[in-house]
Amino acid sequence: MVRKFVYLCLLLASLGGYIMFDGMVLLAAACFLFLLAVVLLVSLQIQKLRFQVKAIAGNGANGGDLAVMGEQAEVSFRMKNGSIFPVARADVRIWYSDGSQRKKRTASVELKGRGKLQFACAVPSEHTGVWHVQADRILLYDVLQMFTCRIRPPKPVELYILPPLHRVGLEIGRHRADESEETDDTQKGDDPSVLWQIREYQPGDSLRAIHWKLSARTDQWMVREYGRSESRLRVELLLDLREENDPVRLDDFRTAAASVMYTLLQKQLTCQVYWTEGDGERRFEISSEEELYEALRALVGSGRNRSQTGAPDGSRQLPGAALCLDMDGTLWEGNRRLVRFPGSGDDGETWELLKIEL
Repeated sequence: MVRKFVYLCLLLASLGGYIMFDGMVLLAAACFLFLLAVVLLVSLQIQKLRFQVKAIAGNGANGGDLAVMGEQAEVSFRMKNGSIFPVARADVRIWYSDGSQRKKRTASVELKGRGKLQFACAVPSEHTGVWHVQADRILLYDVLQMFTCRIRPPKPVELYILPPLHRVGLEIGRHRADESEETDDTQKGDDPSVLWQIREYQPGDSLRAIHWKLSARTDQWMVREYGRSESRLRVELLLDLREENDPVRLDDFRTAAASVMYTLLQKQLTCQVYWTEGDGERRFEISSEEELYEALRALVGSGRNRSQTGAPDGSRQLPGAALCLDMDGTLWEGNRRLVRFPGSGDDGETWELLKIEL
């Protein structure tokens, strides 16, 4: 603002001097100052049309928009100046919000003509949750930093701060009857009820595997190859998630829930986890790492400053649920107390000493 005021004073002084003293030098100076302002404004508009900004959540260490509580968490902004004019200064105002608090940060950067730049902004990771990050104002300055123009901000991004995953000892009794047959058509096996692929006949193939109808249509021998099926124990896990304003207690609950899901997955057990949220229910089946992180995304987005109702006091599980984790970090199987998990701040050795017997 000060530079713009000084520039305007110089332009008016040059025009005034020309009128008062009829000096051609002063008129030339006034024309130069006016044309310079026009060039600066035109170049600024060209930069605005060729300037691109994109927000990227995560640092790539855990993949995508994920970070682990207590570790490095950041959101990056990638800028590209497509014009030949350099950007002397670009001011970015960034807002962080997790539903309970809102923070602001500003950053100033420079870009060369046809240059690219990426800068990272640290996001708090002391507690689990979801951070909404948005750059709501981006201002470009001309070379002399007198004039500005506003750039359309990028789409806001979300960064999920997940609890750490601890593996807990697990023993499964032989008396359990909740096993199910699961088919796998991605690997070769010997189950005739599961088709893996159909291919051309090769010497040594069994005649029983010949696909007679397809062979008749294609005029060449075609054989079936079968997939496999295996028995997997299915475990239902109810999370007794309630409204909680203490972030440390909520972190402990989420860490315990994540560790139970992670342990069951490592044991190659299919886990169905669910909890009530408002008037509805969130339910996830976890049989792969991708499904685990999908459930954790939903979990860290629930539970703080929300109206939630879990299982009623004195009822540790709903009908059909095998396991129930309450807000105190205690895991129940019916009325049998299995284990009470430590806090999220305890070291890994404390978690490794725990054992769950189903």
